[in-house]
Amino acid sequence: MVDDAPGVTRRLRGDEVPAMGLVAGDVVAGWRVVRAIASGGFGCVYQAAHVTSGVIGALKVLHPHLVTSAEIAARMVREAEIIAQLHHPNVVGLLEAGVTPAGAPFLVMEFLRGVDLDTTIRGRGRYAPVDALAVLEPLCSALATAHARGVIHRDIKAGNVLVCRDGERERVVLVDFGIAKLLEGASAELTASRQALGTPASMAPEQIRGEPIDARTDVYALGALAFHLLTGRMVFADASVTMSQYLHLHAARPRPSEAAPLPAAVDDVIARAMAVEPTRRFPDPLAFFAAARAAVVAVAEVATRAIAGAAILVRVDHDAATIDDALLDDLDAVFPIVEPIAVVAGFTLLRDLGDAWLFVGEHLDAAAAAATIAQLDHALAVRATRQPEVTIALRAQVGAALVRGSELCGGALADPASW
Repeated sequence: MVDDAPGVTRRLRGDEVPAMGLVAGDVVAGWRVVRAIASGGFGCVYQAAHVTSGVIGALKVLHPHLVTSAEIAARMVREAEIIAQLHHPNVVGLLEAGVTPAGAPFLVMEFLRGVDLDTTIRGRGRYAPVDALAVLEPLCSALATAHARGVIHRDIKAGNVLVCRDGERERVVLVDFGIAKLLEGASAELTASRQALGTPASMAPEQIRGEPIDARTDVYALGALAFHLLTGRMVFADASVTMSQYLHLHAARPRPSEAAPLPAAVDDVIARAMAVEPTRRFPDPLAFFAAARAAVVAVAEVATRAIAGAAILVRVDHDAATIDDALLDDLDAVFPIVEPIAVVAGFTLLRDLGDAWLFVGEHLDAAAAAATIAQLDHALAVRATRQPEVTIALRAQVGAALVRGSELCGGALADPASW
């Protein structure tokens, strides 16, 4: 279902033309449009290639009616230049900013291939505490760097966090960094068009009230994001915009331990991060992360135990001389097909190697592994994105393993090379 709410960016269908009217081949300040990616209340996003260097970027063009003043447009470009100097691996890079001849401000961002955290949570459910920390740590580091330069994000949420592949490692990237800051000068126009800066489901009370903001505003949103990661749902789920704002202003914060097996210390961290009054919150993202890490130690430090069961290894490879979009789309499509089938069959992902995934099912036998392998083989064979250069190997093993929490730390099942 596509969300057409004001201010919400939505992915375009193949037959749609965005409101800005840019089409493939159009050039904006030296960037040639390749294709439209998304459209929303603030503007449109395109994949674009620099006509000289060939660099691929994400071109974001704001709707002209949102910025009627040349001074506001110039201020937005100046603010964008500040954001461009953040240079943090977990912040999406800003390549260029300017104003089109028609007077519409534009930004060219680093073009990323990844899955947003909201989609990931919907697919896999809540994160284990140690896995949630692995997401929060780079985000808090990125925000600390930004805050030191006077830049507040203002719209931290799962939909603005991408999990990208960087070789064999995952890269957590905060996107739309400072977009609300850039739009601040156009607040009168935005108010007139009934659009709000920020996302009601995770806005701090001072944002809702239109009061000054600072680093603690982002800390509030980090608390809401941590709740989302740890429980698999939003703090005030299913509330309307008006009710969501009311609850953020007045309601007691839900306890994550009531929705997931978490220690009470985690409840205290979330409650403090999301305190109504900014003075009661953690002073900065690093203080919040330190408290969150300390709160989950009791969960992470569990005894190592031996298990017996079955394991499945899925490995993806290709022999293409060049990598194009179709190949990348096919590589990206494999894991979303594999994971739900394995999980329904009773397997849990215990090791992610980027191009290979190891699932382990405690108490499962060879028959269960063989049946799951057959199901995976069929689903992958009929996938819509299938490319001939891509090969997928499926292997299974029955035996013992050592597990610590959600970590596979030893035993025959942990060593696919010996299978």
